[in-house]
Amino acid sequence: MPYLEIHDLTVSYEKNQPTLERFSLDVEQGELVSLLGPSGCGKTTTLRSIAGFIRPDAGQIVINGRDYTFLPPNQRDIGLVFQSYALFPHLTVFHNVAFGLRMRRIPKEEVHSRVANALKMVGLEAFADRRPAQLSGGQQQRVALARATVIEPQVLLLDEPLSNLDARLRVDMRQEIRRAQQQLGITTLYVTHDQVEAMSISDRVVVMNQGDIEQVGTPESIFATPETAFVADFMGFDNHFSAAVDSVHDNQLTVNWGGAPIQLPWRSKFGSPQAGARAEIFFRADNASLAAGSEASGLAGRVILHTFHGNERRYLVETEVGEFSVMQDSAGERFEPGATVTLQPNTQKWIAIIE
Repeated sequence: MPYLEIHDLTVSYEKNQPTLERFSLDVEQGELVSLLGPSGCGKTTTLRSIAGFIRPDAGQIVINGRDYTFLPPNQRDIGLVFQSYALFPHLTVFHNVAFGLRMRRIPKEEVHSRVANALKMVGLEAFADRRPAQLSGGQQQRVALARATVIEPQVLLLDEPLSNLDARLRVDMRQEIRRAQQQLGITTLYVTHDQVEAMSISDRVVVMNQGDIEQVGTPESIFATPETAFVADFMGFDNHFSAAVDSVHDNQLTVNWGGAPIQLPWRSKFGSPQAGARAEIFFRADNASLAAGSEASGLAGRVILHTFHGNERRYLVETEVGEFSVMQDSAGERFEPGATVTLQPNTQKWIAIIE
């Protein structure tokens, strides 16, 4: 039986306009699941409903066999890490972390032991007497993580906890959070709009859109095999064009691309596609390459823009099918705007989606 169960959760901020409608999700004990999606998709609403800050219109929330749906927040054994950290500015690091334990009337000796262990876990044992204003953003986030985990909650909820940090610190804190979660074995829901963050930290990813689940899967499956056009676009499949299906054979279909047939893997929620159906084709910028001049084995085009990205260059190429972005190794041949090139596909990593 799943450890965290969300059944048909419905939440409306305005009448007849649900933010979540019949949202269902099961999370196993010790699993870290990320809710990933753009702003307004319902991911934070889901988290706040589990925490008890929002009363759902319908549905059920069950944790370890107990119905949490209408329990007040202070009766839920849940740890929270907010985007804003929400530390008490007048309390020291030690007393911030100890706050939840003291509210639960844990004996003083145990409080000191558990707080010391929590601060050691996040590498802040030397900062116990400082106040939040004397800490960096990353240190404050570590205090928030220690405070949420020291109570040994049944479920840990993290609401975009890294969005206020700079890029390098976000990478470090992702590792800290994942290490702590695995070390403690806490069942965790992690809300983010950052695809890389979700891919690097999660056991499973739930891609959300307008209050619904678009796709649930491992980071690898979400990254490589999106099941809907929304997921493909959101997960960084930069290039997209439409084409009619010429034929279908098992898990491959054939479409025409600039006068030549290409075979692609396909995804559809409506069964096997038929010839004549419209397919939406997606591929990433690094799933194609450029060669100088015109060649028979690819699609002729003209470079209209290039930008430097350190080890790679991104080219925008105009073709008869449309404009496509292509990433090339910076050490390779450089193509200036106006150059004639051939776009050569790596169709094994392309995806055709029928909706």
